[in-house]
Amino acid sequence: MCGVESPQRNPFRQVVGECCVPTAFVPQKSNAYTQVRGLLLGGNVRPGQRLSHRSLAKDLGLSRSPVREALLQLEAEGLIEHRPQSGVYLREVSPRELDELYAMRELIEPYAAGRAAERADTAQLERLRRTCDEIAEIAKRPDLMRWLGVPENLRHLSTLDREFHATILESSQNQIAWQFFETAQILALVVSWNHTKVEPSVIAKRVGPTAKQHRAIYDAIKKRQPMQARKLMRAHISGMAKRVMSSIKPRD
Repeated sequence: MCGVESPQRNPFRQVVGECCVPTAFVPQKSNAYTQVRGLLLGGNVRPGQRLSHRSLAKDLGLSRSPVREALLQLEAEGLIEHRPQSGVYLREVSPRELDELYAMRELIEPYAAGRAAERADTAQLERLRRTCDEIAEIAKRPDLMRWLGVPENLRHLSTLDREFHATILESSQNQIAWQFFETAQILALVVSWNHTKVEPSVIAKRVGPTAKQHRAIYDAIKKRQPMQARKLMRAHISGMAKRVMSSIKPRD
């Protein structure tokens, strides 16, 4: 069962690649750590689902020891929690913590965008251009609202968005900033499971503006304009934070 009790589908389909973790910038951790963290980053684990190190080890083709060590490390990072006489679970996250995460993103991602404008290489610029192009094409779809109603399509759009931001973090060449971004993404997914439900009609209205904002950030990075890249990214994250926080509903 892929190491997670009551999963809805196989979460190990190219876990790291599916989550758009730039392989050139993955921190030098164990293979088990990278794969289990990728599982969380992919949004495949709901809060309250139990993570079994025995099942994870079997599904990943690894021995239990490195998987157990990976879970201990993820617990130390505050991503999972051990419940005595129960097991290991993806931990709960409050809306207040999400607000604090976005406050940190408003500090870190503009900084990363500025550094990317100074340091991004040809391959990274090409990856940014491609994600911008793909999101722009999605925004042009005449059946966009219906298209977004298909879970896999919505997942694809979210993956492109993460890839855009992840590539900028990679280009900044700051591993601490990258690690924070990954952690923020995982914890934001927990809040999304528990507190938010955004209709496709609302998302559809945001795809076009998001595509334009991403393109403007990319253009500033490509033109080597760090101050402009920082300014545009700050506005982008600030607007995103306001929309996400306003969408949070009390948990039933």
